[in-house]
Amino acid sequence: MNDVTYGLERLLFNLDTLAELGEELTSPKDFNKIVKSSLYMIMGNFSAFKGAIFQFDHGKKTAKPIASKGIGDINDCVIKLEEETIKELVALKTPIDISSNKKATSFLGVGKTGLEKIKVRILAPLVVREDLLGLIAIGEKFSGEVYSKDDFRLLSVIAHHIAVSLHNQSLLRKLMGKYDENKKLYENLICIYYDTIHAFATAIDAKDAYTKGHSHRVSAYCAAIANEMKWSQDETEGIRIAGLLHDIGKIAIDKSIINKDRPLTNNEFVELNSHPVIGYEILSKVKFPWTGIPKMVRNHHERVDGRGYPDSLGSNEISLGSKIMTVADSFDAMTTDRPYRPSLTPDEVIMELKKNYNKQFDRDVLHNFFSIIRKEIVGENKPAIMPFLSSSFADELKTKVLNRTINLFSFEK
Repeated sequence: MNDVTYGLERLLFNLDTLAELGEELTSPKDFNKIVKSSLYMIMGNFSAFKGAIFQFDHGKKTAKPIASKGIGDINDCVIKLEEETIKELVALKTPIDISSNKKATSFLGVGKTGLEKIKVRILAPLVVREDLLGLIAIGEKFSGEVYSKDDFRLLSVIAHHIAVSLHNQSLLRKLMGKYDENKKLYENLICIYYDTIHAFATAIDAKDAYTKGHSHRVSAYCAAIANEMKWSQDETEGIRIAGLLHDIGKIAIDKSIINKDRPLTNNEFVELNSHPVIGYEILSKVKFPWTGIPKMVRNHHERVDGRGYPDSLGSNEISLGSKIMTVADSFDAMTTDRPYRPSLTPDEVIMELKKNYNKQFDRDVLHNFFSIIRKEIVGENKPAIMPFLSSSFADELKTKVLNRTINLFSFEK
């Protein structure tokens, strides 16, 4: 084989190696496996029988092995580098022949013994943008041949590819660290956000001695209906929050009016019925991550027949969220004691809801609400409403539905 043919074959072989290396370094495999495969390619290309790749730790000023072949366990082989040595390696940027470069022995530091075990012949710094990222160390060739200038040039190109990969991996690791840090901060903020909303809901309910937990129950009922109506997770979370805050306007209402156990005067009615507007004014100044919360709160006492308050809206003008909240709010009012009356029986509650379908309540919302109750009673759904009811009410409702004494769907959908 003449020199030209050999040179051409060698060039093609080197190009093939670089192509394989590029494919390997950009593969989605585990990074340590990528580094190990890269080392095997290097050693195979140069027919070297020992080798290792080291990653440099800027904080400790040490290089530790992350892949090796032909030298057993070298995890304890740590190369300590002085600041001046680091600068020299960065400035060098090309492989060096340890055997012929006496100054190079200063690079070994406390890792000299370990590197002697490898019988390092060539040391290639891994540098990107004046930043030392690691080292490639390879031993003698099987054939005993010396490394040629072409070998050094090829190793220099390979080292650059691996250095870029190490650089990208380092950036990714830092990015993931920042991501985890920001994720924890975000989760903490979300917790604070939810705690604040729950605190508001508790403060609202505290004004009414008879409705402790009312806002939390309405919130749960709203979310259950939204789920039944196939709302998205984000939309469902929005109405859950709106349910917690639907009575926030009552903070501005005199407590004596809220807890009055006798009929209200006209002026007292006007003041009490102003709470949706007050709630809207409060919440419209808040930038919620969910849409429609202020409007749902303002319109939760509207009726589909247009006789609700505060705006006497028609059915088409009322959002579905407000219609859901109307059913949830009314159901909780009927199933709990109030200053002016005790809670209703299951028969009375179902009768009242049916009597007001297409008047106070939207028929589709009411149909879905009854569907939830039926599914929970027969065990098709995870309980979302029944656990909030008194045990006596829940037991009676369950018995009557199962015995068909109460027919939830005996009205036109």
